Amino acid sequence: MQAIELISRNGLTFYRFPLLARFPEVVHGVFTRLGGVSTGPYTSLNLSYAVGDRPEAVRENRQRVLRALDLEELVGADQVHGLRESVVSATATAAATELPAVDILITREPGLGLLIKQADCQAVMLYDPEHRVVANVHCGWRGQVAGILGQVVSRLGKLFASRPEGLLAGIGPGLGPCCAEFRHFRQEFPPKFWQYQVRPGYFDLWRLSRDQLLAAGLKPDNICLAGLCTKCRPAEFYSFRRDGVTGRQGAVIALRPRQPGR
Repeated sequence: MQAIELISRNGLTFYRFPLLARFPEVVHGVFTRLGGVSTGPYTSLNLSYAVGDRPEAVRENRQRVLRALDLEELVGADQVHGLRESVVSATATAAATELPAVDILITREPGLGLLIKQADCQAVMLYDPEHRVVANVHCGWRGQVAGILGQVVSRLGKLFASRPEGLLAGIGPGLGPCCAEFRHFRQEFPPKFWQYQVRPGYFDLWRLSRDQLLAAGLKPDNICLAGLCTKCRPAEFYSFRRDGVTGRQGAVIALRPRQPGR
């Protein structure tokens, strides 16, 4: 099966994982920087309020994402490279669409899109088809060091009885082994991570995420990897490593909204 595919819907072009798209009750999209109204270093589909872009531009960009996915509501987080999760419901998002100090978003609420923003970190989406729960994880190298992917698998088990072997995962675009340079890796990474060094100072963070999901109990055939480097593709993706001042693209996963009368 193809790991990731590019599709167009309601005016936006975005990527999705065929592994997740097999399930009609799930809707998801891995968005690029294209198709929005932001200008300057944030051109054009910036989804973050926290980088200096005009709030009205971000609001319009988020509305475009909602229309592309036929969703009712979008909730994001003030991502801090931590391990804290939020189980999101419609009532929890009534007051704010940016949850404070959260890097793991989880929901069973139909129609509620979970937004993770990135400009080199990975968004890792998970779905439990047995218990109908979705999660979206902000997974940077600090999160990998802290074990965030094992954390979300554990929390899904405790909160919803999710079995690791039943979970599906899609690892989104991020720094590839071509560009993930860490000059001080001996201070930043534990020795067990050094095996992911592909040449002096460069690391395969994609393979690291996959291996961490496998270690948490997921099956190899249930993990898809986008394999798209954000730094290498300036026409498609924002990259903090490349540009410094820049926007944030987004990845969204949700349970499809209930149809009226059902």
